[in-house]
Amino acid sequence: PYAALLARLYGATVEFVHVVGHEGVRSEKDLAHSRATFTTYAGQLADHWEIAKYRSIVSHGSPAQMILEAASAARFVVIASHGQGGFHAMFIGSVADKVVRGATVPVLLVPGVGAPVLPDTRRTILIGLDGSEPAEKALRVGRGLAVRLGMPVALIRAWDVSAQTMALYEGSEYPADDLFAALAGAAADEYLRRTAAPGEKGLFPEGPPASVIADAATKLNAGLVVVGSSGQGLAARIALGSTTDRLMHSLHRPLLIVPQ
Repeated sequence: PYAALLARLYGATVEFVHVVGHEGVRSEKDLAHSRATFTTYAGQLADHWEIAKYRSIVSHGSPAQMILEAASAARFVVIASHGQGGFHAMFIGSVADKVVRGATVPVLLVPGVGAPVLPDTRRTILIGLDGSEPAEKALRVGRGLAVRLGMPVALIRAWDVSAQTMALYEGSEYPADDLFAALAGAAADEYLRRTAAPGEKGLFPEGPPASVIADAATKLNAGLVVVGSSGQGLAARIALGSTTDRLMHSLHRPLLIVPQ
């Protein structure tokens, strides 16, 4: 349903992509059978979700690699998350995780739990900001969607005193006091006042960004969360983790990830 909605908004064609693993194909006959079966299935989905223009693609090989190749000229990628998290997902990674890391276009990650749910265009789009170039790009994409959908927008700029202070005073005793917190909060507020367009709500809660974004999404009952991705590699992700990484594995609502 999310791919169908995006196709209607942008006048786009939906490409249904299915990748057959090595264990599922022993001959060209097997691959031809998979193509025929999936083409029928794609047609049924298109009819059900009223998708006017579509085509089906069946590839053989690495799922993430094949999806990324198919998506090289796309406007969006829509993929379900199977909700795998923790230690296993950190080191192994899911297909969705690999697609997000390799994509050059925005990826809409939809929770793959329960039956398909129609997007609720009456709910808020929550856009995470941190002043970086990827976040500014995510802001443009999120606002563009909001205009097409007629959805309200809320901007959130998290600030974490402990993290900021440790970065500034590493290796020494640091002044984590009320004054520093007041200054950090005021800076986040001032940034949102400069950035927010008329009618957009600004939030600047204190705390780890991924946690406060998830909490705000729950309180607002956001229909979509939009964040940027800086494309950090695996080593940085294991050592510290990014806001986007954490949201991918913890947010139980649609997440649009916009690459740098």
